[in-house]
Amino acid sequence: MTRQIVKKSKVLVVQPLPGMGDIIWHLPHLKAIAANTASNQITLLTKDRSLAHELLLGTQYIKEVLYLSKVKKDGQGILGGFRLGNFLKPYKFDQVWILHGSPRYGIAALRAGIKDRIGYGIGWQDAFLTSPYTMTREDMGLGAIKKASRCLELNGVEINEKKPQLTLTTGALNAAKTLLKNNYNNTVGLAIGSSEPSKQWGAGNFIHLIDSIRTKYQSQIVLIGGHDDSVIARSIHENFDSPDWITQAIGLPILEASAVSSLCNICIGNDTGILNIAAATGTFSIGLYIASAPQNDDPLIKPIIPPKITTLSTQNIGKLTNKMIMETISTVSGFQ
Repeated sequence: MTRQIVKKSKVLVVQPLPGMGDIIWHLPHLKAIAANTASNQITLLTKDRSLAHELLLGTQYIKEVLYLSKVKKDGQGILGGFRLGNFLKPYKFDQVWILHGSPRYGIAALRAGIKDRIGYGIGWQDAFLTSPYTMTREDMGLGAIKKASRCLELNGVEINEKKPQLTLTTGALNAAKTLLKNNYNNTVGLAIGSSEPSKQWGAGNFIHLIDSIRTKYQSQIVLIGGHDDSVIARSIHENFDSPDWITQAIGLPILEASAVSSLCNICIGNDTGILNIAAATGTFSIGLYIASAPQNDDPLIKPIIPPKITTLSTQNIGKLTNKMIMETISTVSGFQ
């Protein structure tokens, strides 16, 4: 059973998964919900680790970003739902979409006086929703993105955007253009950061990959990462005696880093936010999924899953992974 949504003016979407990649993956859902509002805009409630406020500055269907960190303990704990509800009440939202299964957000929405409450409705959350079009217990096994898609489907909202698309600002693009050199046939971005040590491919492997790329293509190399990635970036840069064909885009504002990735012909990197961002800006990307399989099937991301062969040494697995990446690069326009 599905329904047709009555368009409301002040709509809140709760998406509390913390990563930048989580925000990127949900962009088609956020855009679809916004298209079904009277204002064509939504307010997003998420975690500040996502950097959504800066990342979505160019996204017209996002009216405002609210961070859970504004609420004591991020609205968690026994009283978390009530604290969050008190925080949301002054905004006078008339509809909320909860893209998460926790009942805490349903309690918060009820406490805030939001009359139209839509969510997954699995378990206790269902008691705090007004929409009868909720998911079944069989849907509990779905991944985060498929759950969000299922929620929208049940509530009559069609997702027209089949892959995430991130809009950049003119200022971010202009800043990125001043950073990159234009005297190379192609530019390869390397997303060297990782949110977890288990997802980090390592400086040594990136150095060997750069050697292979430079030998075959003489590309400009751009190292893209956050402030915490300065050590690995410096290690890679100094290994090649700090040449001018390596540019460090480290610690930039996130939208500028996103713009840098958009200007690359290809982006290769760990399973991290900037990899998903690069694909969302239209750059073909190669993802290194060391710790886990990819959760998002973006057609612009080619997943590379390093082989787990117990008879091979770590060094030989690195070489085999390097070969897999180079074979994928050779299929991309401009590298053939």
